[in-house]
Amino acid sequence: MFGLAGYAVRGLLQGTLVASSSLLLSMILPPLVVYSGAVVALVWLRKGPREGAMVAILGLIAAGVISRLSGVSPLAPMVVAVSCWIPALVMAAVLRHTVTLSLAMLSGAALAVMAAVAVHLAIPDPAAEWRAFFDAIFSNEEFSKQFQFGENQDVFKQFIAKASEYMTGIYCSMLFLLAAFSVLLARAWQARLFNPGGLRKEFHALRYGKTMSMVGAAVLAVALLLQLPIAKTIAIVVIAVFAFQGMAVIHALIAGAGLSVGWLVLIYIILLIKVEAVLVIGLVGIADAWINFRQRFIKTA
Repeated sequence: MFGLAGYAVRGLLQGTLVASSSLLLSMILPPLVVYSGAVVALVWLRKGPREGAMVAILGLIAAGVISRLSGVSPLAPMVVAVSCWIPALVMAAVLRHTVTLSLAMLSGAALAVMAAVAVHLAIPDPAAEWRAFFDAIFSNEEFSKQFQFGENQDVFKQFIAKASEYMTGIYCSMLFLLAAFSVLLARAWQARLFNPGGLRKEFHALRYGKTMSMVGAAVLAVALLLQLPIAKTIAIVVIAVFAFQGMAVIHALIAGAGLSVGWLVLIYIILLIKVEAVLVIGLVGIADAWINFRQRFIKTA
């Protein structure tokens, strides 16, 4: 993977080849979406906006042509590229211009919030659309045969109906997270190629500042008090964004204490198993603006 990243920054043709092929492969292996986004972000970071934009455009065209020649609709790679590449490129552009990881993350957060607002403006009741979407999936006979819920079917349907209220926020948060991971991976490659250890220092120092933390806390308070659908959607995005700062705090504390990487693995496993843990990490990120855990508990912070 790292070897292909080094190959991608050698020239326009190489970058286009790696970007388009990884985009197509992500249709089979979805985690490769992060890799494909990281490729175009790396080219932008290293080569600048002109070549970065060209690699993204040519990579998308190449993926579309190959899809069409293969008898597959080119719509899927186009949707993935627009959803994941554009936020990653915006964040990479901000990172290249400001050399500040926190501003890059905030630019991605702004895009996610704008997407959430746009959905609520375009669709009167997004939750109803999500419920209809899930109903169509579960009404499929092949799906029903594959997943037998038995006596728990009604409970599961109630869960889906409740989850539909939060799906727009979760979807926008996922787009932000995919783009953010792509940029972090691209920055890691860039650091390994040209500045070993650079990303570790940048990520450990990630902090949005008190103003943004107050804005985040205000959004959560409004969502909790008013229970407005759009406020709840934006609140989910805010939690995802500040979870990055929370994880930066945890990474820095574990490194400062000299603990093994196994602790980080354990925390990430908990995040995968318990979704509620993301909320806790997000609140840690918001609180860090005032408590400054790294300065308080790490002597060298």
